[in-house]
Formats: sequence, C-alpha cells, structure tokens
Amino acid sequence: MNVIGLEVSTSAAKCALYSAREGVIDSIEIPFQRDVTDKITQDPEGMVAVALKALKSVAGRNQRDIAAIGLVGTWHSLLLLDKDRRPLRPISMWADLSATPTVAALKQDQKFVQDCYQRTGCMVHAMYPAYKFYHLVRTNPELAEEVCYLSSQVEYLFQVLTGGQAASRCTASGTGLLNIHTLDWDERLLDLVGLRRDQLSDLEEVFHHRGLQESIAREVGLKAGTPVTVGGADGAMNQVAIGGARQGVMSFSVGTSGAMRMAVDAPKLPQEPSTWCYYLYDGQRLAGAATNGATNCIDWYLDRCGHRSRRYDDFDRAAAEVDVESAPIFLPFIYGERCPGWDENRPGGFVGLKSSHGPPEMYYAILEGVLFNLYQCYTILTEVADVPERILVSGGIMHSPFWLQLACDLLGRELWTTGTKNDSTMGAVLVALASINGGLDGERYVHPRIICSPSSPEKASQYRRRYEKYLEFYHATQGII
Repeated sequence: MNVIGLEVSTSAAKCALYSAREGVIDSIEIPFQRDVTDKITQDPEGMVAVALKALKSVAGRNQRDIAAIGLVGTWHSLLLLDKDRRPLRPISMWADLSATPTVAALKQDQKFVQDCYQRTGCMVHAMYPAYKFYHLVRTNPELAEEVCYLSSQVEYLFQVLTGGQAASRCTASGTGLLNIHTLDWDERLLDLVGLRRDQLSDLEEVFHHRGLQESIAREVGLKAGTPVTVGGADGAMNQVAIGGARQGVMSFSVGTSGAMRMAVDAPKLPQEPSTWCYYLYDGQRLAGAATNGATNCIDWYLDRCGHRSRRYDDFDRAAAEVDVESAPIFLPFIYGERCPGWDENRPGGFVGLKSSHGPPEMYYAILEGVLFNLYQCYTILTEVADVPERILVSGGIMHSPFWLQLACDLLGRELWTTGTKNDSTMGAVLVALASINGGLDGERYVHPRIICSPSSPEKASQYRRRYEKYLEFYHATQGII
C-alpha cells in the first residue's frame, strides 16, 4: 500500500511517497518564493500552487497507485474567506503579531486571561487566530463585515483538493477558539471575538477524509476520489511521527521557531500561564511550549550584518572556538515572545557585547540564547507533564552538530532521532495510513536511535551557569517596552 504525505509549512511545500512495505520511496521539498510568503503572511493561491507542484512531481515520477493522501499544515494560521469561500487577503501566519496593541488591552484583565487560558489551553496572545480576528473587527470593521468564513492554511488546501469544508480538532485547538475540555468551539470566545459557529468549519478527527476532486486529480496525475485527510497541525504530526502519541516521549523541534511537546491523557496546564495544551487525536492532548525565536534569529543576524554569503558550517566552526565564559548573552526575542512569558513586545538582542566580540561570539550567543529560552520552557513543562523518558530532536538544528551538542549538554540528556528528514510530513503519512486501515500505531514505523550524548558534566555546569545569567537578564528586561 502506498500513501502520500503533503505538508505546507511556513517556508515550503513538502511531499513524501511512502510504501507500507518499503518505507519512504521518494520525497521533495519546494521552497516558497518571496512572492508567496514573507514568513509573516502567505499567499493562499501561491501556497496551493506550490503544494500541487510538489504533489504532481512525486506522483508523476513514481507512477504508483496511491491509497490516500495525508495533509499537514502550520498551526495558528488565519485565512479570511468571502461568501464563495475565496480568500479576502493573505494568510496570517503565527509570526504575525500585528494584533498586539489590541490584545494588550485584553491582557489587563487577569481574570479574563486566566479563564481563557484554562478553557482553551491557549494564552491570550496576538499569535492566535481568535485574537487576530478580534483585532480586525476593531481596526478594520469594513473588511470584517466582508468575512463570511474563517479558515486556515491547511483547511484551504483541503478545500481546494476535495471541495470540502472541515477542520480537524487538532488544527482547531491552535486557534484559541476551541474548548480543550469539550473539544468543541467555545461559545463564549466566539461571542467575544464576534463570530458565529456557522462561520467556522465542522470539527472532525484528524483521520477524516474526502475524495480528491476530478479536476485536481487530472492536474497532479492521481485518481479522482483518492482519500485526502482533513489535515493536522505540524507540531502534532511531528509528535505522531516520532512515536510520541504515547506518554513519556518528548518531541524537541528547533527550526524557524522552537517547540517541545508531550502527549497527556487529559488537559494539563499550570496555574500561571506559561505552557500550552492542544489536541492530538482520540482524546489525547499535547502539553507543550513553543518559542518565537530559533533559526529565524540566525537568519536575521546573517541578513542584517552582511554575512549571508557565508555558510552556516563556517560559522559553526568559528563558534566552536569561542571562549564561552566571555561571550555575550543573547535574548532571542527579536520576534517577540511566546512561551513562557507570552509578551509580544519583549525586547531581544545582545547583553554584554564588547568591542572585542566579533561575528563568532555573536553567532555563538544566538545559538546558545535560543536554547536557553527552550530550556526555560523545558523546566516548566516537565513540572506539568513529567520528565520524559526519551527526547527526539528534529528541525534545522540537525544540520549543526555543534548546536546539537550544545543542546544535549544543556539538557543533560541523550537526544534521539528517527532519521526522517521531515517528521511532520511523515506524521501525515501515518495518519493517511490509519485513515484507511483504522488505528494509528506510530511506534510500528519508528526506529529511533541516539544521535547525541552529553559530553561532560563540566560542560553542563558551564552552560547552566550561563543560563542563570540569561534568567537574570530575562527578568530584568520584563515590561521595559
């Protein structure tokens, strides 16, 4: 049996052909050009065109019967549709924090914030679609009046491929509008932001599917009616791919942003908003934390400081020679803060920068600062969801042995990998298999191995001492803007 996983991310479309007997047969990744995305917004038609190109490429050069297609997209995206379900404006991605001024007023009511957080598992924050729409109603009421339906990146792809309108509870749990306890749209939040239930998609489990439309089937070279799943969120599909649907397994992703997640059997949230809780499937939730700054901070530095022509591994080699004790500290909040403080206006940058410091020291500090923010989240999440038995790592960090070792030493834990290039795409593959076979047994397809072990207790102590400095600066810069 052959299935396809089709992913649309912040920066690319990814497609993988998988055989239940042979494993991954073929895959492709096509980056979105700048006319499709600036990483903050995304052109929906451009996104679909690239996704179809990837699907056609994999299907065309393999000529296999495809039993199902699994979809995966980015969490926390918002797409406004007109009465004909056509896009009114670009997709607002998770990095779009333009609603921050309006959300700031809501945050003044701590009782309201606490209530929303405990009901939805989502903080009151400009990243979430609920508050993006709330902002739109108050700043652009004319456009808000034109909105007949709310959708998301992966919902729109599902709509184009199948002609259907639905959302997985998994994707919906990242909107700030789904009650994490009842797993239904939260009426009080709908009233707050100015939405009706009929403006939102019907909610389904992630295995729900519809047939591929005939026109699309002809375009990509597949059979009309091929089942297409409703689509899950990238972080959740990553969790599926690593065998993390069972408790005790933590996913640790460091890509454009950073995230860590653990499956839990019931909603788990601390009293003080810091981590989040979303939905996976079949009653399982994900307790997790995510950061706004990771490889995007590296790219920001390379672009703004004229280093784009140099290779990442050149900087890695230079960073490995840095005197760690005298290096500056980097606060990775140049794109605002998600977990644990949820402060869209939190400032980032270097602390302790001296004239003796150069590109190697600054590059090192960025790598370290990103991990400090993630470690800060790790300490909170393990109190909420327990210490994991195993940590599986993925994302851009995998291309940097130096950065990977730094993470391993800071955590003081062995890091594991599935060896799969794109775990979230593989998660969509496993969901596609389950949608026609019934039952999702991710561990059956996962054969993780250790990729990195802690180097020495001395290194761990050194990084922990610098982490304490990071925390001092973190707290000192709270609320200064």
